[in-house]
Formats: sequence, structure tokens, C-alpha cells
Amino acid sequence: MTVPSKPLLYEFETMFDDAPHILERALGYWEDDHVGPVEEIAPALFHAHVAGSEETPYDVDIRLDGGGTGNDTSHPCERHVMSAACTCLYHRTPYCKHVGAVLYALRARLEGDGRRPTTPDDEIADRNRKTTVPKYILDGICRRIDERVRQSDGRDVLFFWSTECLRQAERLRSGAEEPLIPAKEAGRMILGPMDEYHRRHNLSDHDHGPGGLGEGTEPPSWPASGETHRQGAYDGALSGLRTVVDNALHSTDYDDACLNLALCMQALAAFTNSVDDDYHELSNENDQLADRIRCYMENVAAYADSATAGIALGHIAKVAYEPEIQFYDPANAAMLLASACAFARYEDRTMWAYDVIDTALERFGPSHDDELSHDMLVAPRHVLYRYVLMVAYDLRRLAGDEEGCRELWGTRPSSGPLLLMHAVVLIRQRRFREAYRLVSGHLDQCMDQIDADRQIVHNGLLQGLLPHGWHSLLECCAEGMDDADALAVVYRFVIVNGNDRADATYVGRLRRLIRLGGADDEQWSEAARSLARECARNIAERIRTQPEIPWDAIGPERRSSWRNPAYERLIVDERLSDAALTYCVTIDYPPLPLLKTMAIDHPQEARQVIYDALPTGALDANVVVPGTGRRGMDAHRTKYRQVAKQLRRYREVFGEEEMRGLARRIVEQYPNRKALRDELSFAL
Repeated sequence: MTVPSKPLLYEFETMFDDAPHILERALGYWEDDHVGPVEEIAPALFHAHVAGSEETPYDVDIRLDGGGTGNDTSHPCERHVMSAACTCLYHRTPYCKHVGAVLYALRARLEGDGRRPTTPDDEIADRNRKTTVPKYILDGICRRIDERVRQSDGRDVLFFWSTECLRQAERLRSGAEEPLIPAKEAGRMILGPMDEYHRRHNLSDHDHGPGGLGEGTEPPSWPASGETHRQGAYDGALSGLRTVVDNALHSTDYDDACLNLALCMQALAAFTNSVDDDYHELSNENDQLADRIRCYMENVAAYADSATAGIALGHIAKVAYEPEIQFYDPANAAMLLASACAFARYEDRTMWAYDVIDTALERFGPSHDDELSHDMLVAPRHVLYRYVLMVAYDLRRLAGDEEGCRELWGTRPSSGPLLLMHAVVLIRQRRFREAYRLVSGHLDQCMDQIDADRQIVHNGLLQGLLPHGWHSLLECCAEGMDDADALAVVYRFVIVNGNDRADATYVGRLRRLIRLGGADDEQWSEAARSLARECARNIAERIRTQPEIPWDAIGPERRSSWRNPAYERLIVDERLSDAALTYCVTIDYPPLPLLKTMAIDHPQEARQVIYDALPTGALDANVVVPGTGRRGMDAHRTKYRQVAKQLRRYREVFGEEEMRGLARRIVEQYPNRKALRDELSFAL
């Protein structure tokens, strides 16, 4: 059971997102005058009596924030609900219906409180006042944007560059400097231990280039020794490389130090591609080296003379084009190129940065895809191109090049990262309507909006805040605009296309939003039935066009693509028995709430669902078990427990008496099985 976060009083309904039926009962209690006077018994602490279903009185306490602070500038309903407690014994959900009823009463009381008498003009203004929509994601996104600004240069939102680069660069500069290892000696120190590792494990040099193995070449025989399958297995092979890296990162001989670092990056990438890296030890080593080089370049930009800085940057940029890096590790290739951003803050060096990044934009652009010898290389090249676009944006922001940013946005309107950044900038400026039009226009041009959403869920700007991709941004903008109609469109889209358990909360959100607009129960019911029909059509389309389990789904993503938890919530909340019957055809094992809903108008079909979940032969001892030739149910405890589980479900749907009748029917089929009778004793 999850305790909801502390919402504003005017949107306290979010506390009941996981239990909308409790909220419905709470509203009924308040409307039926079960709530006594709400009294402020201490600053920000409110108390009321609630008459229970049997007229049993319960005490409810609600604590808000801001009490006793003397700050009377905000509207009372903009205070947060900090805690709520009731003396009833109901603990199945975080909050009971009595708490909900008092929250309704408290909100009504505070909305009615005023510092002056109400006039007819006030009443007209109240009727004309636009409904304020609940805010679920706007505040979180705005806070994250502000955090990103603080982490960057304090002025703009950036993709990669942050003040952490400067802090790490200072740490490198504060270390003791040793004479720089000459490039020839550095090469020997780097490659010697790697070659020794290859010899010990009977590995030849597997540098076959970006095309993979050459024609007729036998694939490498990876060593069976456990040494290559544990953390630290490559410490010996990397010992020389690490020495050269540490020596170069503390050097002020910036030109030759960058040459050594470039050698290290190239050698490490080649070595990574020549061995088995099941534990990603070498991949992590590549990432760390690219990050450290990126930070070191801040020192190069700040302390090297202009000519030396340009040469040093050239060494690092050149290694990003190596096939082992640009094709097999495009993120690190982009990080190396992002070193150019260190030069953007210095007028006499900005030209080096623009030269590196603009050259990369041209060389990695889609127009050069036909030059690649293998189609398999196009995908990582496109990934790298997207990264370089982000680096180009950071460069222009750091250089104060507003016109350059607009040019990037204008010439590449379909670039997901740039479009996201453009929307983020508009949201930061509270230009929600422009951001909404920008994102909506992009989605209108997409052939598959769900796929477009999926591509932006994982992003470097608002990670974890866009569960529905672009539609989460539309939701944020609609909240910022206080546009209930636009918000309802997003809610409906999420409900119809839902595939995640969290999507079920959008049913309650849509219900509250429509009722905020003045709709009564009948109007909401009609809207819900219309939405259910749309959900049913969507499920039918999924079954026609998608496999039940996506082939690439792993971990928490591995779930049925045919199920829609939001639709299930809608069916149950609105008691849509016909919809439950149709929907359950697609589910092997319908949840109990759906089964109960189906049983409202289709009890026999609901019974059949439970019968089908019983072990073969449970209801008929003469049935032949497929594949065995034996008759009747297997005499195993696991089968009996399966029967017991289904009987408990049967009881929840059809009651105690019917369950006992079914249990007796099963036991009568097997009168000599004492273990079966013992397992079902609760039902006999």
C-alpha cells in the first residue's frame, strides 16, 4: 500500500487515485451531511466528527501546512495536506471515506472564507472564473528544469555541460604533476600489457574494422577460464594504460598530453572489441576515460595558449572518428567531441569549438550514410548524429549564440532531442501555449504517435518525468495553460493507449476534471461509456497488429501488450459488465474486480472463467487428461491448492453458499481423496 504524496487541498482527490470507490463514498458522506462542523483546534490543525454507516461517530483530524506563519497572501486552498487521521478501523487503503468527506467539507469551508462580505459582483466573478485544473506533473517538471539550470552555467538548460566539469578539472589541476611520458614510450606502456593478455589467453589481434570479421576468418575462441568472467579480470591488461592516463591528466604540456590521451582512448576501444566483456568492466572503463578527458579539456581551454589549445582539441576530436569508437560507442564519441564546448566561453578560442562541432555535424549527417560499407553501421551513426546535435546546441548556448540555437531548431524540426530542448526552454519561460503547439504539431506529423512517445521517454533532460513521452509534455503544458479541454484530450489518449499499471490513475483524473467543468453523474457516465468503446476498438487493433508479448521486451517491460490497466479501471469503476465480458476474452486470468464486474450482467460467463481455471478433471472425474491418457484430476497437492484458490475467487464473486455447493460437487467426484477434502475444508 503506497501512501500518496502531500497534495494541495484543492486537489486532495489525488490522495485517492488508487481507491476511487473510496472517494465516491466520501463525496456521498459529505453531500448527505454526515460531516459535522469543521473546527480549527490548533494552527493548521482541523477536527470534525463524521457519522459512520451505523451512525457510529468517528473523529477525523486534518493538518495543513502554513498554519500560524502569518502569511495570508496565498489562497487557503493552495495549502498542502500534510497528514490525515481517523479513528475508524479501516486500513485497506491509506485514507478512508471519513477522511475524504472531511476534506470535502474543509475545502468548501476555506473556499467560502473571505476577508470581506460577499457582493453580487463577487458572485458574477465566481461564475465567470475559469476552472483551475489540477496540477499533477507541472511543478515537478518546472523544478527539474530549474535544477538543470543550476547544474549548468546558471543561465540556460544544457544537455551535457555542467559546473561539475569545472570542479573535476580543478581536482585534476590540483594533483601533483610529473614529467609527461613521451608518446613512443606511452604507446609501449599501453599496448604491452594488452598484448600479453592476448598471448596468455590465445587471442590474436581481432581488429577487423567496423565491418566485423573478414571473409573466411574464424571467430575468436573466448577463453573458458573464469578469469575473464569476474570483476577486475582486466586490471593487468590495463595497468600501463592507467599509468599513462593519470600522467597525462595532471600535465600542463597540453598538446602532447592530449596526444597521449587520444592514444589511450583508441587503444582501449580496440582492446574492448577484442575480448569478451560480459561484466561491462571495459565498457565502464571507456566511459570513465571519456568523461575524464572531457573534464581535462576544461583546463586546456582555460590555461593553454590559443594555438596549443587548437592542436590539443584536434587530437581529441580526431580519435572520435575512429571506427572502434564512432560505430561501437557513439555516446563516448560524442563526449569526446563535446570537449569543444570547453572552448565556447573564451572569445579567442570559440572558433576552434565551432570548427570541430560543425565539421562533425556535416560528416555524421544522414547525407553520408551511403558511404558506409555495411547497413548495420547506419544505426550507430544516426545515434552519434543525435548526440552531436545536442553538443552543437550546448556550444551555441555557452557562446551566447541565440541565433545559432534558433537555426538549429529551424533546420532540424524533427530532431527529438532538439525539439524537447525547445519545448523545455518555452516551458521555463512559462510560454506554455507555444510549447503545446510545438509538441502537438510534431505529433501531428508522426505516423505513429505511440512510437514517437516511446523514443522520448528516456531522455537526458527530464529523465523519469515523461512516462508518456511527448504526451507528458502536452499534459504539463495543458496544466500550465489551465486548459481543461486540452488536458482532457491528453487524459483520453493515455487511457485509450494505456499499457502500464500507473495509467489507471488517469481514469480518476479525467473523472475529476470533467466534474470540475460542471458535468453531472449522467454526463460523466455517458463520457465513460464512449471512452470505453474507444478503448475496446484500440484493444482489437492491438490484437490485430501486435504480438501479445513484444519480442524486445525485457524486465519490467515484459508484459502483455494487449492489456490496458486504465481500461480495466474504467470498466470496474463504471460497472461496465458488457465491456468486461468482451475484454476478458483477451486475458488468460482476469483479475477479480473484472470478474465481479462481468458477473453483474453475465454471471454464467463469469462462472465459466473460474471453471476454466480449475485443474483438468476437477469437475468431472471421467475427463481424460490431455497427453497422459489418464482420467480425472491429478492427485497432487499443487492441484488441490489450485482448486482452493479458485474456490476463494468464486466466493468473492458469487458468495459463500454457491462456493460451498461447487466445493461439494468437486469433492463428490473424488470421494476417496482425503488430501483434497482437507485442502478444501474451508469450503465444505
